[in-house]
Amino acid sequence: METNIQNLLLLEDNPQSSARIVAFLETKFPNSLSISTFTNGDDLLKSVKSDTSIVILDYDLNGEQGDLILQKIKAINPNTEVIILSSDDDIVIAIDAYRKGAKSFVPKNKNTLARIQTIISKIIYYPAAIIQRFFGFKELVAIFIVEVFYIGVVVFVGFQLLKFR
Repeated sequence: METNIQNLLLLEDNPQSSARIVAFLETKFPNSLSISTFTNGDDLLKSVKSDTSIVILDYDLNGEQGDLILQKIKAINPNTEVIILSSDDDIVIAIDAYRKGAKSFVPKNKNTLARIQTIISKIIYYPAAIIQRFFGFKELVAIFIVEVFYIGVVVFVGFQLLKFR
């Protein structure tokens, strides 16, 4: 299945953690993600644009407030999917993040990378999954065959009309 390259921005103040996440994502999503990393919110906010698909935001930044950065991201591009990473799995933080526009909250633990992979897979492959769920595989194949047949008929008739000129 072919996908468009999605722009992913990662704000993580721990370089080792950032490198681990980037290496994991590049392994799991080769040729699907264009990943940029940042260590502070100001640099990240300068890079958020209309084509920014996904932001992974460390909520527990040194000297910065993750909730304010989240709000600024959503003000720049409300369609950006924001995944919050937090070392604190407090439900109050998660609810606050959801209210401010985050779609996902991932506590930092041994399952962090697997959860991020699942979330990003849903974001990247969502349109194809919806089409397949709506039509089903057999229906998609039937539609493809009918369209190929239709195009063949149009091309055949076009060539026949050109012969008579």
